[in-house]
Amino acid sequence: MASVILHRLPDLCSYSDIEDVMTKVVEAIRALEELALSKPKELQQNPALRRNLYDAVRKLVLEVETPSEMAQRLLYTPCEMMAAKIGVDLGVFASLNKSAAPQSTEDLAESTAAEPALLQRLLQFLAAVGLINEVKENVWGPNNATSNLADARMAAGINHKHDSVMPAWHALASWLKRHNYKSPASSVDTAFAQGHDAPPEQTFFEWLKQHPLNADQFNMFMGVHRIGAKSGVAAPAVLNLLKSSQGGTHNGVAVNGGLPMEGSSARLESAVFVDVGGGLGHQCKELRRCVSDLDTHILLQDLPEVIGKVSTEIHDLGIDTMPINFFKGQPVKGATVYYLRSILRDWPDAQATIILEHIHAAMSSSSYVLIDEIVLPDFGAGKEQTQLDMTMLAMLNGSARTVAQFKKLIDGAGLELVDRIRYSEETGEEVLVCRKKR
Repeated sequence: MASVILHRLPDLCSYSDIEDVMTKVVEAIRALEELALSKPKELQQNPALRRNLYDAVRKLVLEVETPSEMAQRLLYTPCEMMAAKIGVDLGVFASLNKSAAPQSTEDLAESTAAEPALLQRLLQFLAAVGLINEVKENVWGPNNATSNLADARMAAGINHKHDSVMPAWHALASWLKRHNYKSPASSVDTAFAQGHDAPPEQTFFEWLKQHPLNADQFNMFMGVHRIGAKSGVAAPAVLNLLKSSQGGTHNGVAVNGGLPMEGSSARLESAVFVDVGGGLGHQCKELRRCVSDLDTHILLQDLPEVIGKVSTEIHDLGIDTMPINFFKGQPVKGATVYYLRSILRDWPDAQATIILEHIHAAMSSSSYVLIDEIVLPDFGAGKEQTQLDMTMLAMLNGSARTVAQFKKLIDGAGLELVDRIRYSEETGEEVLVCRKKR
């Protein structure tokens, strides 16, 4: 109802008293707020509807805010990250989330060992920005945001953004000025290095090797920052391609059939699905869940220090692991699928091309490369898409890309784009299906 009213607001204003229209809009939004608090099945089961509502309300806020409110939003938004970080450090969200009843400031002061007067100020701010609920005077309870932040993986995300990413964001403006506002062509000399006073030649990933706590935060967060989002490996068209790998064709192209038996020395060299730079294996686990009935050989590849932290669950699921550096070659030859999720965004074109060229050299005529990325639209890119692009620029000299930019990259590595599988309209995520040029 609110989205309909918001859409028709200009028409309503031309025929009605503006105060009457705004009153009706406020009433509709409050009614929707009550429905959201009760978590109606319709809203939870219809992500497109939920996203439309979210976008409509956000646009309304931007349209009606005063210059003073806009200044408050821009100037003080970093305070929310600061307060969330302190709340995570103190265990406020975990304490409220596990408690059967709301807790007083004194209760939380006892469990966190924080001074009550100081803690009260923090709790007031957390409630004001919607991260906890203020039940009554000096009494606090959890809400949806509290529950999310109580998750250790999401808490790791707060730590990662605060400790590792924010210095890069802070340095980006001066870094761009120093480089005459030109796009970076190299993966070194980044705003990240400047913000952390690191050697200019040191990339974020190299820096992580020297900062294991930050590396743990990053790897843990990678498994949760897309909770509830769709997965490219679970897209029906992708699963169809993988299932056809048991023998047959995909889009008229013959694919490999038959796998070495478990324990065969050839097994690691005959993988069906190779997750290149797949971190701790989150997508491999999702794929195994989707194709548990098939003998689909899944291989996880990443740097040795990452593979060394992979959980035993990965191996229990029959997923093999292999330490590699994708800048030094692809040791697995002739796999059915080489899968790259959120990898190419981390690198400028020159380095991204090297990654693809190494895979190209390992491919057979029936191999595919699946590039799973956010694809920027030519017009009307959203906040989430563009803030990712700015973060890649600040952290890695990397970039989100349009489909034309991806095509140029793919073509330069000797590949051709043969299919686009768009699996999330909300985020613009696609799987770009590539093969060797014919």
